[in-house]
Amino acid sequence: MNSPIISIVVPTYNRADMLEEALQTLVRQQTSDQLPYEVVVVDNASTDSTRQVVERIAKASEVPVNYVYEKTPGDAPARNRGIAEARGDWLAFFDDDQFAEPDWIAKLHEAALQTGASIVGGPVHLDLTAEELDALSMPCRHALRETRLYNKIHPYVKQQLPGGGNVMVARAVFDAVGPFDTTMLNGGSDSDFFRRAQAAGHVMIYTPDAVIRHRVPEQRLSPERLKWEAFEGHESIAKIDHESKRTPVLLLICAVRLGRALAVHAPLWLWARVRGDQRGMQGNRIRLWRAEAYLRQALSLIAPRLVRQKAILAHLTFRDRVTGNSVEGK
Repeated sequence: MNSPIISIVVPTYNRADMLEEALQTLVRQQTSDQLPYEVVVVDNASTDSTRQVVERIAKASEVPVNYVYEKTPGDAPARNRGIAEARGDWLAFFDDDQFAEPDWIAKLHEAALQTGASIVGGPVHLDLTAEELDALSMPCRHALRETRLYNKIHPYVKQQLPGGGNVMVARAVFDAVGPFDTTMLNGGSDSDFFRRAQAAGHVMIYTPDAVIRHRVPEQRLSPERLKWEAFEGHESIAKIDHESKRTPVLLLICAVRLGRALAVHAPLWLWARVRGDQRGMQGNRIRLWRAEAYLRQALSLIAPRLVRQKAILAHLTFRDRVTGNSVEGK
């Protein structure tokens, strides 16, 4: 096979069974000799049969599948190691609990050529039945990583950003703005990177045709797990805002979020509870958790002596979410 144009980077930790199914969808991508690609699996210090799974698939695959070991835990160290080991001019990022549609990588590349964008993202569909999806509130679906932005190729606008599970980035972007931030231990390094790339003027495009499906095991629907997902995402947003905005502006954002939570989401949650509307309760509970996470993180950064966020979230660990063995998140 020719030198790869695209390197698909797949961080993984103790998900050998899921990883095998995910990789099967990657090595069967419908491309031509004009679009050679490779898969780089970054084992983030797994203790299961991850290495054996990768080696078995690599042996049977016509697509190069390379195994890399990275001992430092976290999304950012694993992705950065994948970038360093990859040979392609484009880096596509994919999670180990996903399935790629057969034309996924071709559609990302096609959109990049069509638009001249240096970053191209796509939709994330939840791997659930229509009935299962209808039972979930939209905030819950978003917490589970569902992303459906536009029905045609469109630039990312306002606060919208690509996600680390379905995106392709030109290597030149990393050369210009640097790698993922390894100090962001509880997630959010992908959002931070894309904000930096956006600020540097790199064009980011969304294409609805490059579809991946995200697996949703039953334990991910527990209230404890959904709370982690809500906290993880909005903790990261608060940290990014703290680094990019002045303190008075951050305090104003906190006030707005608190006001919305008390005036809108708390009453809606209560009304849903009175009516026995489980879907409504779920959605507004997640919105309240998001507000709580943002406020706690922002205030802990503004006044660390008064608000000790580390103690509040000490039970939330990267490893527990990745394995899915407890309620914590990545």
